[in-house]
Amino acid sequence: MSTLYLVSTPIGNKLDISLRAQNVLSSVDVILCEDTKKSGIFLKDLGIKNKLLSYHDHSNVSKINYFLKLLKEGASLAIISDAGTPLISDPGYELVAKAIDEKIKVTSIPGPSAVISALISSGLSTSSFVFEGYAPKKKGQLETFLKNLQYEMKTIILFESPKRIERLVQMIVKILGPKRKVSLAKELTKKFERVITDEAKEIHELIIKDETLKKGEMVVVIEGSKEKQLISVEHEKVLFEEIQKLNGTKAASKIVSKISSKTSKEIYSIFSESKNDK
Repeated sequence: MSTLYLVSTPIGNKLDISLRAQNVLSSVDVILCEDTKKSGIFLKDLGIKNKLLSYHDHSNVSKINYFLKLLKEGASLAIISDAGTPLISDPGYELVAKAIDEKIKVTSIPGPSAVISALISSGLSTSSFVFEGYAPKKKGQLETFLKNLQYEMKTIILFESPKRIERLVQMIVKILGPKRKVSLAKELTKKFERVITDEAKEIHELIIKDETLKKGEMVVVIEGSKEKQLISVEHEKVLFEEIQKLNGTKAASKIVSKISSKTSKEIYSIFSESKNDK
């Protein structure tokens, strides 16, 4: 019976590969991966010789249909990521969706996940959480992204490049607040693994002092809001701008703060500065 396997692979430590994962990768007809060279080296180290085909974000519809054709003909395929659990901020969901539509069996081979490893190591609430993928690269988009998460009460998990980690935490301090707890999980399961959890302001100061925190793969975990949203950020912005036209910036900040959970100083900082950034 043809099956599409979703196989988790190590996120850093090769010993984290499961026996079941090794058995599946050895027995399937084809392994789909992001980088055939990188995955080829990993599989060679495990003594697994199998056919590798590339499957990534830029794979076109014809390629996906080809994989679907193989499954329909009775072949078994496995999808792996460069590291960790496939389909988490990785390609693959389109093929999975089409396989399900065609009544083809889809099963996961569980294993390492940077998202879950970072969460359970953070010391922050694990009862409910949201994963937001990669943080936006552009400053304006990042600011909007964080504003939309300002009143998210669940623990927030996201990926960020070490080159932009200082900017991200700086904006967390500004938008989510200096006392919001943040956890940086760096190089998980590797030799130089490091997990630091503290208030955003303290984390930002540490990043400035310690250049090693700007290197290596990074997962960021952010404490959920303890305040319920009284008015949406979009409505705050519209109200601020309308009052500002009539009564000035300080008056607008003061009035909006009365129907928001933010202080007038925070309102002033967020909306007057964002206007000046344009």
